[in-house]
Amino acid sequence: MIKIDFSTSKNITLLLASTPTFDFVASALALKLSLESFGKTVNVICSDPMTVDFNRLVGINTITSVFGSRNLVITLPGQTDLVDKVSYNVDSGELELVIVPKEGKTLDPNSLKITPGMATPDLAILVGITDLTQTKYTESLANVKLIYFNDTLDSSASCLSELAANLIKAQELPINADVATNLMQGLTKSTNGFTSAKVSKATFELAAWLMEHGSRHQDEISASSFPSGSIPAADPDWYEPKIYKGTTLS
Repeated sequence: MIKIDFSTSKNITLLLASTPTFDFVASALALKLSLESFGKTVNVICSDPMTVDFNRLVGINTITSVFGSRNLVITLPGQTDLVDKVSYNVDSGELELVIVPKEGKTLDPNSLKITPGMATPDLAILVGITDLTQTKYTESLANVKLIYFNDTLDSSASCLSELAANLIKAQELPINADVATNLMQGLTKSTNGFTSAKVSKATFELAAWLMEHGSRHQDEISASSFPSGSIPAADPDWYEPKIYKGTTLS
């Protein structure tokens, strides 16, 4: 049985590999939510941005690419080409950041993302990582206690979400509906709806345990998830063969 001693750790980082799987992200976010309820300061870090497929996981918006920095980072996603210049003012003791858009352009304040500074962790859990070459933060990990948490730790488990559920259950870490939902989604997607050959009696028992703790069903995002007309339809004529006729010069 996998066991991790969290008692002496206050600041914990859950580090994902570049381009992580849905299973790995679901496991990391479930552990984050559980450990935060346990009184720990927890951050999930990934060098690559999350794709739309991950949006149904609880806490997906908390994942950052900043490792152990005290800097407060303010981001305007997808608006780089709209910005002309950035400056700041200090007025009556208040700091004002001024972002000037290019002429004829406007910025969307609703997309503003603020990433708070964080202390260097005293424990880093490498989620789904088997080798440090899978992460871009090797230098930042030099003086940090490392624990590898990947599916090679127990070959009988169907996926990493099952290992994470086992860890939370065995160590009696806090679990709520959000934690259970993330783990159930990881289990369901990784086992293709519990049809994988790796699914065992233990897998179903864990799924039942997650349901007892309020796991919610979350549908995968597809074209039908969006309002009619929001996704441009392909012109049927686009797929027809094209015949171009030249002109004859005499």
